Amino acid sequence: MLIRRKEHQASSAQSRSPSRWRRLRDLWRDTSGATAVEFVFVAIPVIYMMVGILEFSAAMTVSNSLEAATNLSSRLGKTGYVDVDLGLDQSETIREEIERRVGPLIDMNKLNIVAKAYSDFGDVDAPEPWNDADADGEPDPGEWTDEDGDNFCDGCTGFGGADNVVIYTITYPWTIMTPLMNRLLGEDGIFNLTAYSVVKNEPY
Repeated sequence: MLIRRKEHQASSAQSRSPSRWRRLRDLWRDTSGATAVEFVFVAIPVIYMMVGILEFSAAMTVSNSLEAATNLSSRLGKTGYVDVDLGLDQSETIREEIERRVGPLIDMNKLNIVAKAYSDFGDVDAPEPWNDADADGEPDPGEWTDEDGDNFCDGCTGFGGADNVVIYTITYPWTIMTPLMNRLLGEDGIFNLTAYSVVKNEPY
């Protein structure tokens, strides 16, 4: 009786052992959850790329709006128009025009507007040396070298006067959120959006 019990236990152990290995083998070969696992591996980079594309699209939208605002504000600047009703000077009037057109999309405190005036189109490629000694942003007499002898500081900051040529450069530092776009476009998380406009002032 004892011998039969031991034989039965041994046969039961042998029957359980192959069954256990068979279950492990079947579990290893089971592919019913493969789709979910593959989705996790594929979805993460795809979603990451989609966020990058959306961010790039937003930056390009702001860039186009900024370029349009630059063109319109420079046309306003060439007329010498100043909004005296609001108590603004010419620089503030131009900034106000840009804010009216693109302000909701950007932080206006980060917007940089630079205007450089030239006597005529022929002087655009020959800016004159200028040392803003008093740091007032205006080319005062004696602060620049009048190389062409026209008594005008070509390439100095300012909106010029009648019939002068002015180059407007407007720059906005767009902050990049996704590292993917940062590697492709920006530097230290910043992508500078820049717009240019060249106009000749009217004889106002």
